[in-house]
This record gives sequence, C-alpha cells and structure tokens, in this order.
Amino acid sequence: MTKQSFKNTLSFYDENAVEFACQTVSIDMHDLSELFINQLPQRDTQCILDVGCGSGRDANYFAKQGYEVTAIDASAELIQWAERHHMSSKIDWHHLDFSGIEKQAWENKFTGIWACASLLHVPFLELPFIINSLLDTFTDDGVMYVSFKYGKGERVDGERFFCDMDELRWKTIVAKIPHVIEYHIWLSADKRADCKDAWFNVMIKRENNPIRISVK
Repeated sequence: MTKQSFKNTLSFYDENAVEFACQTVSIDMHDLSELFINQLPQRDTQCILDVGCGSGRDANYFAKQGYEVTAIDASAELIQWAERHHMSSKIDWHHLDFSGIEKQAWENKFTGIWACASLLHVPFLELPFIINSLLDTFTDDGVMYVSFKYGKGERVDGERFFCDMDELRWKTIVAKIPHVIEYHIWLSADKRADCKDAWFNVMIKRENNPIRISVK
C-alpha cells in the first residue's frame, strides 16, 4: 500500500465517520466476543486493547463486562464519535495508528487484544511487524483475536485499501513473526444482512498456552 492509499483509507473513515459508526455500532458480535472472553486468562485484573475500535461498539461491550479497555483508532473522527456515544470510565480512548503501537509504554500490559476487522487495512508485507508489536504488549498468558476478509490478495475497494487473508497467506505471516505462537483459524459469515463476505478469523496465544475453542 502506498502512502496515498493509506491516506485515502483514513480519509474515508474521517469523512464518513458518522455514517460508518451508525452502520456498525449495533452489529451483534456477541458470539465472537464471548469466544474471545472465554480465552482470557483467569486474573483479578483484565486489560483489553481494542485495535481499530471504530464506533467503539466492542470496547463498550468489554467495558460493560467489567474489563479495563484501551481503545485506539487511526481516525480522529471515529474516536471522537465513539467517546461521545460510550461514556465509560473503564475505556481509555486514543487517536493512534498501527505504527504508533510500539512507541507506547504498553509492554506486557494487555491480557487480551481485540483486532476485529482492523488489521485488514495493513499491507501484507507489514503485517508480521504490526502483529509482533501487538504481541509485545501481551501478558505471557494473553490472547489475541484478529479478522480479515477471506481472499488471496490486496485490493482497493472504493477509497479503501484491503489486505485479504487465507490459510496459506496466514502461514506465510506466522513464519515471519519472531514470537512463537499457537493459533486457531476458522471462517464465518458477515454479520451484516446486506453483505455476503466470508471472514477469516484467528485466535492467537503464545506457545505453551494452548487454545481451547469451540466454534458453532
């Protein structure tokens, strides 16, 4: 992805923040959220990083379950919308893009990382580095959920850049991640009634922390 492609993608979300937020804030993600929550370590204090939080839908859900949440998005307009519409003392909102993650003092901070339909805007060649920077913010027993549209390449759809994912492409990324991880992958249907896209889902833990997951 060129710098112009990134700029166009970000501009899309800034310019369409209200419409995008209103279209996505009420999508029922309960089944995926619960799968994620069930993988979290048993601790008195849990802190979740919501990467590319968009409308703040999922950050708000996790906060209502009692978790401390750090929510980030590269779109200043979306962060502002989310903060206005989800008044919670348990959510710490940040206007931050993916490249800024490694500059934060977040090492070993998060028991959970939720990257739902957000890393799909990262170029394929950059994904190992971004995922590795996220893994650096993990506690040793943490868990990360990521999702992409199912496909074999990179494309521009309208004004937005997308990096699609399939099993082979994912294995290529894993081979380039310095951290040793265990993961479970599965496909799911789009939650939006008017969309027929298939989604490529991954639940990640560091090796020696086996994943026990049931997908219905």
